[in-house]
Order: sequence, then structure tokens, then C-alpha cells
Amino acid sequence: MSSDLSLLPGVWQRLPESTEFVRFSIVVVTKDNPVELMATLVSIAEQTVLRQPCAAEGDVEVIIVDSSCDCVQPQVLLDVLGDSPIIRLIHDLPPRGIFAAMNLALSISSGQLVQFLNAGDCFYDADVLAVVDSHWRRASIPMRVLFGQALVCPCNDLPVAPWPVPDDAVCSIRRWLRFYVPNHQSLFVDGVWARQHPFVLTAPQAADRLWMRAALGDGSMMLYLSRPLVRYRLGGVSSRLPDWATLRLRLSEPSRTLTQKCAELVKYMLRPVERYYPCLMAWRSRLIGLLV
Repeated sequence: MSSDLSLLPGVWQRLPESTEFVRFSIVVVTKDNPVELMATLVSIAEQTVLRQPCAAEGDVEVIIVDSSCDCVQPQVLLDVLGDSPIIRLIHDLPPRGIFAAMNLALSISSGQLVQFLNAGDCFYDADVLAVVDSHWRRASIPMRVLFGQALVCPCNDLPVAPWPVPDDAVCSIRRWLRFYVPNHQSLFVDGVWARQHPFVLTAPQAADRLWMRAALGDGSMMLYLSRPLVRYRLGGVSSRLPDWATLRLRLSEPSRTLTQKCAELVKYMLRPVERYYPCLMAWRSRLIGLLV
């Protein structure tokens, strides 16, 4: 299959000869982490929906927003992803922040479902998009959000195995949502709604939480799959304990409740034992799972 290479201002993209419709827009944000980016792209390339002969079985649009000093080149994407997905590459320089990058990707996305991955995040297995596609099609009423478990993977040698979020023991996902929001990597959101509701840039530490809460709404348009969809590696900014500057920023955000601000204070006080924080995260997830 031949392809048309076109260069738009700030955007490189490879488009197939014909696209009946795009079901998935997968947004990958990256900054100076090429090894992690390659792991994510390989995970996308392995999805079985990319080998379906009929576009109606599920097309994939991959949007990479790269804020690196040494930006990824288009040929690298073609070598890794091949000819099946639509590929859009944006070099976002100078960097304006992760949520600004996500909004930029949203503004050019065209998928029926939108998902956000950080470089280093990977699909749990090769059938994830096929499973999501199947459940989305079979929903009896229009859905706004589909999400599943994220397998949280510690980055060090602690005696704690990867654990699923939500926990397998959860009986009521609506009760669980009173304590948690899903990992955003495990969330697939209706594309029309997502493009109409960009991330709030005035909440630099809580924008993803606010966005997910708005998408989930009252839960009446939510579909939950009790199986892992992604592997989420700890070690990023969102999973680290806050330093003093980050704590002050989070405490100043008006979107956070008093309870949430107290939780951030507790996290800050745990910094002397930060190495063992993943163990606490796993135990807390298990406890909440048993309670709800």
C-alpha cells in the first residue's frame, strides 16, 4: 500500500490511501525519553486490530507529541509502527507542559475513542484494542467512557509484585470511584466529548483528575472492564511523592478538596521513606478493594 507523506506547519503525518473511519486516537506524549517512547510504540504496533483486513474492524490513529530537544524522526515511526496506523507527529517546542501537549493532540484528533499514554506506558497484551472495540460496539446505550484495570509496575527491587488498579476484589466500581480515579492510561473517552472538553491548564497538577471526573460524570455513561488494559510504570512525576515546591503548588490549586490537600501533606511527610512508597500504594489499593 502506498502512502502520502505530507508536511503541515508543525505537524508531520502519514495518511493511508483511504480511511473509512478512525475508531481509536492514541495520544503519546514524550520528552527526552526515547527508550520509553519506543517501548510504547512497539506495544501499539503489536495490537491485533492493526492486522484486520477491514477498516470497520478498528483503525488506529497514533498522535505523538514530542517536546524533546532531539526530536524523533518520521522514518523511525514508520519503521516501528509500519503501514497500518495513521501517524501524526508534532514537535512541540519549546515545551509548554504535558496538559498543553495533550490539548494540542486533542485538537487534531479524529477518533471515535481517545486514549492518552505517556512514553513508557504499554498495552497489557496485543488484544486490548480489539477487546475495547468489541465491548464498545455491544454497549446497549451510548457510552462516554470505557476503562479497565491498569497493572501498576514498580521500577525498583522492592518485594512487591505489580498490582491491578482497581483491585480484583472490588465489588462496586461506583463505590471505588469515591476513593480513586482510574489511571488515565486505562481510560478510553468518546472523541467528540474529549475534543469539546480540553484539559484545564490553570490546574497544572490536577488537570487529569478533573478531566476524568468530568468524563465519568454520574457513572451512567460508563463501561468498566475488569481486566488489565495497560501496564503503568511508576517513576513519573505523577507517581512520585511531592517535594516542597510541588506541595505548595498542589495546595494552592482551588480544585482540590480539603481532604485531598491533607493527603498531599501526608505524602510529603512520607518522603524520608519514599523508596517504600510503592508498597504502601499496593497495600492501600488492596485494602480499598476489600472494603468496596
